[in-house]
Amino acid sequence: MSFATRADLLARGSANRIAQLAVPTDMDMAPRDAVRAVLDGADVASFPADQQPALAGALAAVNDALSDADALILSYGIPEDAITPMLTRLACTIALYNLQGVERMTEAMQKQYDAVLAMLKSHAKGEISLIPAAPTDPAESDDLAIIESQPRRYGGAAPAAAEDW
Repeated sequence: MSFATRADLLARGSANRIAQLAVPTDMDMAPRDAVRAVLDGADVASFPADQQPALAGALAAVNDALSDADALILSYGIPEDAITPMLTRLACTIALYNLQGVERMTEAMQKQYDAVLAMLKSHAKGEISLIPAAPTDPAESDDLAIIESQPRRYGGAAPAAAEDW
């Protein structure tokens, strides 16, 4: 199972942008509508012969980018069956970053990718959880004890225990 599909990637990035990033640079740009149709599941063979190599190359690049995004997310200890909108968004950001390539990298894209990595690292450290709660997990309680005390008046060490007096 994949954290994000081609349709998810298409929903978060324009077909024009994905075509510019995914079509191999040594091929003529395929029409935007053709790229959208192929990403939505249309058969590459149904398009004119001169467009097929670019469309097949774009499809392969997008599939590879999504596969690499899945592998990265799995490497941070997230199980493959944990599909949430947040994980889909993270996978799409990683896939777009992979498609962007070093030579076309923007500062904004680099910041988004770094934020995704920071979130995945926080999950791996146990600071946050990107895994949805199971139906059998106990519900969180709103009935929590709050313990407050007065701040120390003069600073210094904590008072000694009563038996030390």
